[in-house]
Amino acid sequence: MHYLSKYQVFTDINELNHHVKQHTNRRKYDMNDTQRNVLQFISQYSVKYPGASHLKTQTIADGVNKSRRTVERAVKALVSLGVIEKLSTTRAIRGGKGANIYRILPYVGESKMSHGKEPKKARPAAESEPIVEKQTDNFISEYNYVLEPSAESTNIPAPLYAVLKPFFFGKELRKYVGIVFRAKSSKVRLEAHTEAFQACILDCIQRYKRGQIRNLSGYMYASVRKLSRRLFLGEGCV
Repeated sequence: MHYLSKYQVFTDINELNHHVKQHTNRRKYDMNDTQRNVLQFISQYSVKYPGASHLKTQTIADGVNKSRRTVERAVKALVSLGVIEKLSTTRAIRGGKGANIYRILPYVGESKMSHGKEPKKARPAAESEPIVEKQTDNFISEYNYVLEPSAESTNIPAPLYAVLKPFFFGKELRKYVGIVFRAKSSKVRLEAHTEAFQACILDCIQRYKRGQIRNLSGYMYASVRKLSRRLFLGEGCV
């Protein structure tokens, strides 16, 4: 499964374990036991390419001793919480729906969230690789998740890239980077308030995914602008 290297999220197992632990601890009251067990099971299969695995729903169900339907509900909840990303696939040669690719997303909310590291870039798919159709379960981008080989992180500050990359890529990624910079006051440095800006951006994305807002671009602009103003006035963050 070397093709999973392009979906790798973390640089090593220690970083993977750190973020899984943060998700589990910080979202203690958001996840039930089944959801935590599903997350742990997926993480156990995500060590070769840290953060990425290719699993059948039945394999997870057998591993956590639950029904397929229960696992599907647990996965949907983890996706909604921004803990994992689920990508459906089609078999490249035989066709038909294949197993899902899962990516454990970085926990955003503290300065150690990604240690300044970036996920590996995508590379062209081989014919034997499963074809990723699209992101599912109300994920924001409907584009094919395969193969955005450009050096898209160029000139994007690492903290901003880290919080946006799990949800956007290519033109979408650059679009939201532009929104943040247009909304942010030039008198407030992103690097001086990393956690506040990351938390603000992630909150906007989660509200959009939960259906609480319809216009993510406008809401993110207004939220970042409001946060920037408060930081400049020394009132703290939203």
